[in-house]
Amino acid sequence: MAKKLLTLLQVYGIVLLAAMGHAQEMDHSLWDGLLQRHVSQTGRVDYVGFKTDSIELLQYLDTLTAHLEQVNAWDKPQQLAFWINAYNACTVNLICSNWPVESIKDLSRPWKQIVLKSKNSALSLDAIEHEILRQLEEPRIHFAINCASQSCPKLANRAYDGQHLEEQLKQATIDFLRDASKNNFTPERLYLSRIFLWFKGDFGRTKELIDLINQHTGKSFSEKIAISYLPYDWSINQ
Repeated sequence: MAKKLLTLLQVYGIVLLAAMGHAQEMDHSLWDGLLQRHVSQTGRVDYVGFKTDSIELLQYLDTLTAHLEQVNAWDKPQQLAFWINAYNACTVNLICSNWPVESIKDLSRPWKQIVLKSKNSALSLDAIEHEILRQLEEPRIHFAINCASQSCPKLANRAYDGQHLEEQLKQATIDFLRDASKNNFTPERLYLSRIFLWFKGDFGRTKELIDLINQHTGKSFSEKIAISYLPYDWSINQ
């Protein structure tokens, strides 16, 4: 009887901890509202509009900072959603703080600047992308994070959230691969974004990359097809 009771208590404790972890997920509605107001369906960003609403943007960044010590306790979809939103919001704030700007590369060390800071953390865009997001082993994050540039995957006009993350990442992948300005396909050769070159290891072997492309484009390319990489346009995505 005692053993059965102990087992029940352990199961209850696991369920309670899981429920608490889910309840702790940050509310991204403030960022969601900003995106809906200032980002078009095609990913064009109204940075002047974001500057007008800079108080709300900074409030959202403060909320991100307040959750930095909790995020590691969440499940993987919640963590991914948090860090994708954080990367995108911090990038928008970096551009707004230096507006007007023609390219993020005109800024001094844009990916090395500290964009989120708490008592125990000081994070740059590079740290968020390479030390956190890429370590979560979800290559589709490369279609969701936006570097304020024309050749980047578009900035979605809705916030990511753990509950809908799978469908959101699937749509981001479809949107990126089917955008002829970023990836172009012919029967003889694939002209791919340099993202696939820079982060080649994240997408696995050539067969896995071709499978990803076929799955999200409805094509049936062979893994032996020739691949080239397109020039990257770093001009601002306004």
